[in-house]
Amino acid sequence: MAITPENCYEDAMTIDDLYETDFYVWAKTQAEALRARGRGANALDYDRLAEEVEDLGKSEYREARSYVARIIEHLFKLAWSQNAAPRNGWRAEIVRFRLAVEAVLTPTIRRKVEEELERLHTASAEATALQFADLEPDAVCDASLRWTLPQILGEAPIEGD
Repeated sequence: MAITPENCYEDAMTIDDLYETDFYVWAKTQAEALRARGRGANALDYDRLAEEVEDLGKSEYREARSYVARIIEHLFKLAWSQNAAPRNGWRAEIVRFRLAVEAVLTPTIRRKVEEELERLHTASAEATALQFADLEPDAVCDASLRWTLPQILGEAPIEGD
């Protein structure tokens, strides 16, 4: 019999055991306990619950950062490439990445990402330059190009685009 929120206390010795053996059921059990306000057999695992809730926020921040970095990489590709063929594919990916980042971007995450823009530009330029060494060895890779967060997110125009 599988461990479920209904029978987890029968199959697991403690809430600690459940957390270690089946995180999914632990999470469902904790959600039920929250809904029941911690009454009855569903005791809240406060320490781990706090860690997991905090990790959810960190995960969304990492996801937003990753999408912004991918957008910057594609903006470098568009700026550096002399080839016409891949450009529309890169533009389409930018549209998809902007949609994805929009889903997780909160005012706080936005501020944190904005604080990291210089580092994201530097890392993205380096990664894209490595790709271009093979794709377009004669391309001029100007790593000093910078875009604002509104430009990266499509909220402001990019000159020459």
